[in-house]
Amino acid sequence: MEKVQRRILRFIVPLVLVQLCGADTFTTTLEAPNFDRWMYPYNSTVGSREVASTFSSIGGGFEIFDDRDGQILLGFITPEDIPVGLGVSQYEIVEATVHISISNDGNVYDPTVDAWESYLPDSGVEDVDAGRPMELYGAAFRGGFNGWTFGETGPFPFGASRRERNAYPVSFLNGFQPIDVSNNVLDAFQPEPFAIGENAKITPGSVIETETVLSFAINVADPEIQCYLRHSFNEGLLSFVVSSLHQAQQPGLRKTVGLVQPNFHMKESWAVYLGLADAAKFSFTVIAHEATTVPEDLDGDGSVGVSDILIALSDWGFCSCCSSDLNADGEVNVSDLLAIIAAWDS
Repeated sequence: MEKVQRRILRFIVPLVLVQLCGADTFTTTLEAPNFDRWMYPYNSTVGSREVASTFSSIGGGFEIFDDRDGQILLGFITPEDIPVGLGVSQYEIVEATVHISISNDGNVYDPTVDAWESYLPDSGVEDVDAGRPMELYGAAFRGGFNGWTFGETGPFPFGASRRERNAYPVSFLNGFQPIDVSNNVLDAFQPEPFAIGENAKITPGSVIETETVLSFAINVADPEIQCYLRHSFNEGLLSFVVSSLHQAQQPGLRKTVGLVQPNFHMKESWAVYLGLADAAKFSFTVIAHEATTVPEDLDGDGSVGVSDILIALSDWGFCSCCSSDLNADGEVNVSDLLAIIAAWDS
């Protein structure tokens, strides 16, 4: 319980402190991603594919690949819409939603998370509702890449097997540490998606028609997801991964109705060019507080002193979104304490 309370305080206290500064509210919709690409080991149309599908390798005889074999990476650049570099604790994400259009008929609508065991054929755990969900996660990178350098041209790499893709979906377990969810069935854990694809006009269990827009309303109340978004707005790039565990279907052998692997329109889709469908969109409302001229003044009282030291000590340890993390390394430690002492008012 003490650990939970500590995490909650780390999330709330920066919001209270920054209220002492001026703030602006930014509400906008980005009409298309700057980056969108199909994350599949044998995708030869990197960054230019018209449609992309999400599916799993489970039960298909291709288990050398990630459980979440077909994924979609989306990247939205934001500096023209909201100031960047204010400091992670200066952003308060009120609402954030990713919208993306389905490009095929026949998939059964399921707006709920399914137990990871239900994807295993012999687990004895059955899916209690029709269909499978489409999920949104944050994005992380390996191979020396980040969201900016990977973009639409970074290598997958081609033909990569398990745990080798350079961009992958992340959730959070046991604090603010991200975990790769590409193999959550193999690794036997239940990830917490940022959001599930939903459409209020569709009844769960019914068939999704082509050009249907699914909206992924991100759970901004979750402190870990809120922190991920704060870092992203501070850097000016929001990266997400659309993923699902629909069984992969080979061309010529695909079902037309039921557990059909979903396809999505990319910004290069001919239907998007003709105005028949939309590229992925990102809408958000964010309160951006003025960057403080004295970041070491943690309590905002106009001076650096004992109270600021006490705040840093209360945040001590891993604390990714704390105002006390003055060097933004994800941890409050001696270096942050020394920075406060160096700025101490004489």
